[in-house]
Amino acid sequence: MKRNNQIGIWLMVVTTFVFAMQDGISRHLGGAYNVWMVVMIRYWFFAAFVLWLTRRNGGLAKFLRPARPWLQIARGALLALEICVTVLSFTLLGLVESHAIFAVYPLMVAALSGRVLGEHVGWRRWAAIGVGFIGILVILQPGSGVFSPYAIIPLLGAAMFAVYGLMTRLAAKTDSTQTSFFWTGVIGAVV
Repeated sequence: MKRNNQIGIWLMVVTTFVFAMQDGISRHLGGAYNVWMVVMIRYWFFAAFVLWLTRRNGGLAKFLRPARPWLQIARGALLALEICVTVLSFTLLGLVESHAIFAVYPLMVAALSGRVLGEHVGWRRWAAIGVGFIGILVILQPGSGVFSPYAIIPLLGAAMFAVYGLMTRLAAKTDSTQTSFFWTGVIGAVV
């Protein structure tokens, strides 16, 4: 069990590094090129990776029939559009300010999970989310940009990501992780 925990920790470290690099590169490219083009290229690589994994894990037919196809399509489209909104916010507001505002998405998930998933969100969970949000603000030390009218853009991205997260939890009740991953990559590339 200890070995699995160590592998999990290292995978999380690598994943966090990859997402940080991806955001930085997207910010840089988004300032020089059209945001749609930057996200499109990201998704082409994502879709190619998904199709390669699909081929290795039993073929396309295994993942083409989700229990809730419209939920999977909506999830994939919403995530692709959320990434477009977020990359746009990187170019207009900057990485630090965008991430400081985007950090409210767990609060949105907690607020919506009661209604959407029927989960109870107690005061302890709210307190933990609040402390985590304050910690993010301390680490990022955002400037006055968080009070800019452009701040609505990463806030919209956070709301979209929160809804995507809830939709993912709904999809996980009936579909495998591999199926959801496949649909996210393919639908995102189409969008």
